[in-house]
Amino acid sequence: MAKENQRRRRRERGQRSSVVDGLLHLQTPDERPWRFLLPVLALAFAVRAAIALCGDFVLHPDEIMQYLEPAHRLVFGNGVTYWEFFYGARSWLVPGMVAGVLKGFDLVGLGEPFWYVGGVKLMFCAVSLLIPVGMYFFARGHFGELSARVALLAGAFWYELVGFAHKPMTEFVDAALLMVLLVLCVQSSVDRGRTVWLVALMAILMVAIRVQYAPLALLLVGVFFLRTEKKVQLAVAAGAFLLVVGMFDAVTWDGGLFHSYLTYIRFNLLVDGGSDIETPIYQFLWWLLLASVGLSALCVVMALRDLRRYGFLLAMIGLVLLIHSVQALRVYRFVFAVIPLWLLIGADVVAQVRGNARVWALAGVLFAAVSLCGILNALPSQEQVYRVYPKETGKVGFVRGQDPIFAAYRYLARAPGVLGVWQVDRRYYNLPGYYYLHREIPFYDVSSGREINKGLEITAASVSHIVAADTSLAIPGYTVERRFGNVQIWRRDENESPVRQWEVYNPIIVDVLEQVMKQVDPNAPEPPPNRGIRFVAESR
Repeated sequence: MAKENQRRRRRERGQRSSVVDGLLHLQTPDERPWRFLLPVLALAFAVRAAIALCGDFVLHPDEIMQYLEPAHRLVFGNGVTYWEFFYGARSWLVPGMVAGVLKGFDLVGLGEPFWYVGGVKLMFCAVSLLIPVGMYFFARGHFGELSARVALLAGAFWYELVGFAHKPMTEFVDAALLMVLLVLCVQSSVDRGRTVWLVALMAILMVAIRVQYAPLALLLVGVFFLRTEKKVQLAVAAGAFLLVVGMFDAVTWDGGLFHSYLTYIRFNLLVDGGSDIETPIYQFLWWLLLASVGLSALCVVMALRDLRRYGFLLAMIGLVLLIHSVQALRVYRFVFAVIPLWLLIGADVVAQVRGNARVWALAGVLFAAVSLCGILNALPSQEQVYRVYPKETGKVGFVRGQDPIFAAYRYLARAPGVLGVWQVDRRYYNLPGYYYLHREIPFYDVSSGREINKGLEITAASVSHIVAADTSLAIPGYTVERRFGNVQIWRRDENESPVRQWEVYNPIIVDVLEQVMKQVDPNAPEPPPNRGIRFVAESR
């Protein structure tokens, strides 16, 4: 009886495994990886680095607010604290990565924006290479070597994967982890202990960095679970890594396990998704269509003709879109992981017509033309894709048309005699922050500056430099020192006297969320008066 049960279980495992193997239609290439793999990746990094270092732009204010500014405050002590990091509603995983780079630069005496801004960008560029690498090895195991080579080139040079490679956004990091997880799912060695632990690590990291990707991570872990014999070890590994994430969150926020995740989820449930921006449920499809000039839709339509071959990738695309379409806030970057997925389909579609040189030439020219126009911001209606809130003032300009505010703050970080700065026409969330300013000095935005700097005498006693985009502005006692596009920097004429100093250089932005957070957590901290801006003289 016992032997019969064992045979039955083996048959069931074999049936499940055959179904999964059919879904993945695993390939076993006999040849070694492409000899041009490393040269292509080197060129891909060079292109990413060139875009990253040629200037600055903001895809979304969160990249400063939630990742760069908290990291700067952690390492250097000064930085704006937004409500998520005041109440503990965000994980320190990605800001911690940034903080590690900042600390490394500081330890070798290069702790200035001139050095560390580029260093952080290059670090994320290196992480982004996991996307073309993952596309190559997944396509190699899923479609075959020729499709893998086309996928590598597509992942290396598609303009969005290049232009956003240096951005510290959770969606972009998770896209890289997704590609690694996909590669592990098509590996032949699914019963190796280190492979099992690596799958668990990648899946838990995906969820920890962006909790909305939990269903996607669960799907891939489920696929691997059905293939491996080490199911118990996989479950133990996933549980162990999940506990580590919870403990990390508890330690960094001095709270309970998974403090930031629970706070974030409760907040969004309380405010019904946290968005007052209305977009149609098909918005992501429209954005993907615009950003790719229809290429993404063409690839999906071609894939629908052969569900057996492309069903796995289509299922993941549909899951990513579904996860983010049911929530109130819809932002294009949320579905960034869809881009390498539809490119994988397109790569295989092109590879299938290997004998038709005209199709290959047409596909190559079309790909190059769209990517070149995209990186130059020259695609039709491209600006509609990246801009979400009307009150955002940043410009997504990969190599041209960039927001000159960053050049202005790079200048202020190194200019002599900068004792205090007032940006008279922007809120903190639309500014480069202390991450670019990097001075332990008073720093006011339009709101805090109006509340505190009332009258020319008080202004002169508070700030040495004023920044604004109004070229017709005249400020008595101040003279224009530098211009960056339409952004002008005024310097105080008599700049020898000091300015009013703050107790701590950490303005706190909680806006109107205090009452909401009290409902989320009755023990939530009380925000300090005056947005955390308290003058040294007033405290004595």
